[in-house]
Amino acid sequence: MLALSLFWFVLGILIGALANAARLRPSSWDRHGWLLMLGVGALAALLGGWLGVLLLERNVATAMALWVAVFGVTLPWLVTREWFKAKGIAPGK
Repeated sequence: MLALSLFWFVLGILIGALANAARLRPSSWDRHGWLLMLGVGALAALLGGWLGVLLLERNVATAMALWVAVFGVTLPWLVTREWFKAKGIAPGK
């Protein structure tokens, strides 16, 4: 399980890096937002993997870790986008 946890951690960091490349990081996360996005991806992948092991089985835990990490890194972008839309402010300005 340690090997799987390390794999999920690396998978989450890669997903966080892809989210940074896609500019999904909210503009309100200033200087160290890129590092925070990597951490969110890694944490979401670990939680998704362990949740997959507990609820499903080890065979599908990696797929669950992948999708929970993707949801975890897009959630801050979606929340800030909707918040800016509700306030009538253009995001990133």
